[in-house]
Amino acid sequence: AGASGKTGLMYHNNEWYLPKGDAPSTHIIKQSHVRFNDIVVNEMLCQRTAEKLGISVPQSFIIKPEPEKPEQVLFASKRFDRFVSDSSKTVEGIKVPFRLHQEDFAQAMGVLASAKYESDPSQQFLKKMFNIIKNNSMNPLEDQLFLWDRIVFNYLIGNTDCHIKNFSLIYSADLKTVRLAPCYDTICTTIYNGTTNNMAFNIGGKYDIQKINKDDFEKAALECGLGVSIAMKHFDEMQYNFKDALSSAASDLNAGNLAQSIIAQK
Repeated sequence: AGASGKTGLMYHNNEWYLPKGDAPSTHIIKQSHVRFNDIVVNEMLCQRTAEKLGISVPQSFIIKPEPEKPEQVLFASKRFDRFVSDSSKTVEGIKVPFRLHQEDFAQAMGVLASAKYESDPSQQFLKKMFNIIKNNSMNPLEDQLFLWDRIVFNYLIGNTDCHIKNFSLIYSADLKTVRLAPCYDTICTTIYNGTTNNMAFNIGGKYDIQKINKDDFEKAALECGLGVSIAMKHFDEMQYNFKDALSSAASDLNAGNLAQSIIAQK
């Protein structure tokens, strides 16, 4: 699913393995997009910028191809719905990860995948997302602010493809607790010709990212039942720090630090 072709692979000690049958993967691998130039670098830059702004993101890195095929870089993202424990079984010396249950917000809201973009403000997708957090999260206050930060970030980075399947809940191994999953599938869409300026759901009654402003976010905070003072404080801080975070992320990318980081984290 999604705009780019993708597959699941197992990564261990700098080696890639293809899971067979019902074997779990550890990473999602996305290919470069034929229509959108540099989409892999775009996503890496966006994810790194989000992380620098304090937003939880999965570990990710760029896989470089042969020198003669620089346009075929791949994006690798560590799955947040996997974990390895002492009780994990071992196959050929490699511990097999457990699967954690996740549920995207379309599933949680009972919305078909084909209807993941809000078509009318009366659908109130944003308000419903916050209500799901309030009613289900183990830490609803913290997760509401995490969700709010991601909404603000998508606006600042120019991501109009932030539909409800790009937000998820992640369950604990015993299925007794639920939290908001890390931020994923974030790119700047507005740099590409032919993409829409309309956000995937309204912000304070507006869709066009060029027309949405701070007042609309304040209205959205009220509609979602957030404390307006703390919500707008987060908005101001993220807006203030955005340029430096983006510049720092770009420097990391240019220096190759993001590709090197996985070696230290393996």
